[in-house]
Amino acid sequence: MTTQTETAAPRLLDTYGLTYAFTALLFLPILALIDRLGVEYFSAGYLGLMAAPFLLGPAIVFAIDSKDGARTVAVRSAVLAPLVAFTGMVIVFVVMMTALPLLSVFIEPQSFGGLTILFSLLVPFFALPMAYSFVSRVREGVSLSGLVQMAALVAVLGVVAWVVVMTLDDGDALATFMRRDMVIQFITAFTWYLPALGLASGVWRRVGLV
Repeated sequence: MTTQTETAAPRLLDTYGLTYAFTALLFLPILALIDRLGVEYFSAGYLGLMAAPFLLGPAIVFAIDSKDGARTVAVRSAVLAPLVAFTGMVIVFVVMMTALPLLSVFIEPQSFGGLTILFSLLVPFFALPMAYSFVSRVREGVSLSGLVQMAALVAVLGVVAWVVVMTLDDGDALATFMRRDMVIQFITAFTWYLPALGLASGVWRRVGLV
């Protein structure tokens, strides 16, 4: 009975970590593609490309991290992925509307050094549940889906370490890899979008409505 309960209601942190990892793995190539093709900022193509990882990331997690039949998984992914993406956007909006007025006094040129350090601390904090997901997969034993998940988790943990190093490096190192608007989207994704999406994904799967 315990096993059935855990299958029906996966742990929030575990789902958060997996969603964070798979969405990040989709998001990074999209940023590179937008940068390479020079897609116009906030055009229809730009918005479509930016939205795709946040729909496909949760869908991949629901498909891979499930013991149910293919039809059940397909329905769950089709219903939950858009719901998770919408809920994630709501979380981002609410938190931004709450936090930005409080932080606005610190968003000044003379405070950028402190904000950079804060960002370098927040990214590993928000990414920490991926370590929990990795340990959970190791405890479950060897399986094809488990190996795929562990590979994704390790890859994004490596990216997070790289982000911290590049952020603390002198000379605006991130801007040497991508154009300025991509840097903003990159930073925003790792501190706002991915944590919100992971949280929404974990909560909806925990509720187990689908």
